[in-house]
Amino acid sequence: MGVISSKNVNAIIRKSLNMVDDRIMEHGEIVGYILYRMLSFQNKYSLQELLDYTMLGILHDIGIYKDNADEIINFETKNVWKHSIYGYLFLKYLSPMGDKAEIVLYHHLDYNKYPMINSKYMDIVECLNFADKMDVYLRMHHAGFDQNFLLRERNIKFSGRAQELFLRAERKYNMLESIRSGSYRNELNEILGKKLFTEDYKRGFLQMLIYTIDFRSEFTVLHTLATTTFAMELGRFMRLPSKDIYKLYYGALLHDIGKMITPVEILEAPRRLNDQEMEIMKAHVKNTETILRGVVDDDVLEIAIRHHEKLDGTGYYRGLTGDQLTLPQRIVAVADIISALYQKRSYKDSYDSDMIKRILKMDADRNKICPNVVDCALRNYNTMMKNFEQKKEVTMGTYMEILRQYEEIYERFKEFEP
Repeated sequence: MGVISSKNVNAIIRKSLNMVDDRIMEHGEIVGYILYRMLSFQNKYSLQELLDYTMLGILHDIGIYKDNADEIINFETKNVWKHSIYGYLFLKYLSPMGDKAEIVLYHHLDYNKYPMINSKYMDIVECLNFADKMDVYLRMHHAGFDQNFLLRERNIKFSGRAQELFLRAERKYNMLESIRSGSYRNELNEILGKKLFTEDYKRGFLQMLIYTIDFRSEFTVLHTLATTTFAMELGRFMRLPSKDIYKLYYGALLHDIGKMITPVEILEAPRRLNDQEMEIMKAHVKNTETILRGVVDDDVLEIAIRHHEKLDGTGYYRGLTGDQLTLPQRIVAVADIISALYQKRSYKDSYDSDMIKRILKMDADRNKICPNVVDCALRNYNTMMKNFEQKKEVTMGTYMEILRQYEEIYERFKEFEP
């Protein structure tokens, strides 16, 4: 059973990150493609290893999404350590990549400084470094490829071994023409569609993608975790069939993916949003639909995009009524509200249990949210909160550890600066 195919995991990543800045995602895919071809040319890596390294190439600039993205060239040529370090920590702790994420940490390090570091992945680091520099160079020199660039920077900015490997791979695969024509995407999709993604692997990347949104603000770190946890608890208490629980999980996990392009200043506004800001905030639901339609199971899609609908038709963005909303969709709507009330936000403190229960009961009585789901939540409130608090500690611990290590590594990386 699966709600999303292997190749569509990358489609979700592409569509969501493209909404922020399509140049950054295009850069990532080109770098991932060049890296894939350089490594596959050697015939010494397994298909799973090639998949892992290709995904690292695609996501090597994931640290950029911590903040609102700027011109890609600026990120590739100025203050490169910030996104390199954050991307490394992000992939290490929040993706299926584990220790391989170290490759991303060094992708901007000049080759002549490699003796200052020690990594078992130095061969891959050399290739990623070259692939990254190659794409940036091609973007800055639209007229074509200048061989003098390779001669001038060989064994200074990049590895001479990686240069030779690229040139040999280029002769075999004609990579530059594939990049110019755009056909490289088809070649990428071929490896990403080989069904090497296990369920845990796919879920890991989707969770990572959600955390790129939630970790943008200390006030949103736990929102998706809370919504997903509460939804799953309610689904079990209400005895949903296992197949519905499965879809409920992914619908809750992906329900706010459209917030990828919601400005941080709106997410963190220390007051009630004005009408114009509220419309921008509401747009996240339509953006979620744009990202997910055609790449996830339709039931998962509808669960994700109906979490702001109300039984009386006053919700958004479609204005649906209760007879159009399934039980899983009603559950996520209630779980989302509990999450928002339970957590501290930039404009409010967290509400106590009595206040949360009163608000839920009032909204149910006013025919806004499902009374049956609310009754279940009230009966099992303490158990739900206890289970969430256990998961909360792990996620907050990871968040704080990333921040701590970021400062520590950034201080150490100052020795690499000119």
